[in-house]
Formats: sequence, C-alpha cells, structure tokens
Amino acid sequence: MSAARANPFSPRAVLGLVLFGTLIPPFITGGDGAVGTTLLLGLTFMAIAAVGGSFYAVLAARARHWLSRSRVRMLEIASGLFLIAGGAWLAVH
Repeated sequence: MSAARANPFSPRAVLGLVLFGTLIPPFITGGDGAVGTTLLLGLTFMAIAAVGGSFYAVLAARARHWLSRSRVRMLEIASGLFLIAGGAWLAVH
C-alpha cells in the first residue's frame, strides 16, 4: 500500500502529467468530440505508462536474481580500484 501512496509523487509520474498536460491539448479540437478524444488520448497514455512500468518491473526482477552478493562485492571492488587508479592518475598529472 505504501507504493500506491508514493507513486503519484515520483518524478516520473509528475513528468508524465506535465507531458500529458502540455503535449495532448494541441491535438484536441474543440467541439462535440473533445471529451471522447481526451478520454482516448488519456487511455492511450495510461496504456503506454503501464507497459513501461511492467518493463521496469520485469527488468528489476531479473536483475535481482543476477546480482548476487558475490557479484555485487566484485563490482564494488572493481569500482573502488578504478577510483583509486583515477585518483593516482590525477595526482601524477
């Protein structure tokens, strides 16, 4: 339930609302079909957001299994060595 409360305040959701509010109105013509067009474009936006969110969820689930403790530790050691090497290079030059 906490994810449902936090999701509307995430930067991606806010950006989506800003994009929807600024990019969709130019495609809506005034008249009798404005409400239907707005609903259709809103549902299209929601479908695209659902597919994107599902993609991120599947990607995170796969990454969880791939990133074991030993692999994360190797990545930490490798990144630390690169930082040390970069600092040494800067000290020499």
